[in-house]
Amino acid sequence: MTQSIIYYFLAVYLIGSIPIGDICARLFRHDTVIKPGEWTTKHSGDVFGLLGMKLGIFVTILDILKGWVAISPLLQYLAQPSPESHPWVMCTGGVLVVIGHCHSLFLGFKGGKGLAPTAGVLFTILPVPAFVSFLIWASLSFWGLSVRPGAVSAAGAMPLVSVPYIYFIAPEKLVYLYVVAALSICTMWEYRKSLLSYMGLGPSSPPSPPTEAPDHQS
Repeated sequence: MTQSIIYYFLAVYLIGSIPIGDICARLFRHDTVIKPGEWTTKHSGDVFGLLGMKLGIFVTILDILKGWVAISPLLQYLAQPSPESHPWVMCTGGVLVVIGHCHSLFLGFKGGKGLAPTAGVLFTILPVPAFVSFLIWASLSFWGLSVRPGAVSAAGAMPLVSVPYIYFIAPEKLVYLYVVAALSICTMWEYRKSLLSYMGLGPSSPPSPPTEAPDHQS
């Protein structure tokens, strides 16, 4: 591994680590998007409630652009990989930018769940499967009124959609299945509590205390 590739990996991790949502929350709302006492951000609905719709959309777009920037021609030029290693370097860069977002150096290795930069990476390398997975995410998120079921389902659907697409249409992109698998696993890990809950394996809620019967005595 050359020194330029190491610099590239460090650069994409640091780009992913930029806590755009938390910076905006502290600057404009004097609050934080990090859950108190936890290693992750608040739920997306709570984050949008804190930031407001316009600022929340702006932050989401910038987080998506992290994924695109990480594997953009400019940063690929910084790495200067050989033609043989180029796909592997780009795939690793795509994974590192998501890891940086989820475990930011600037937040004590806390961070978000990586959905936005993951979308940026996947739309750049495999736009058609990414668009199909986006439709699944949007449909289930709207139906369930929560990002979590859509995120888990899209993470599972992306590899299933990518395999036939690459096999029949784009066999030259076979190496990208590795980054698809890695990012799908990352997403499911970040949403593991929701995934276990949907599978019926999550912690059961404590039983409600018995209610007292109404007193009908006069």
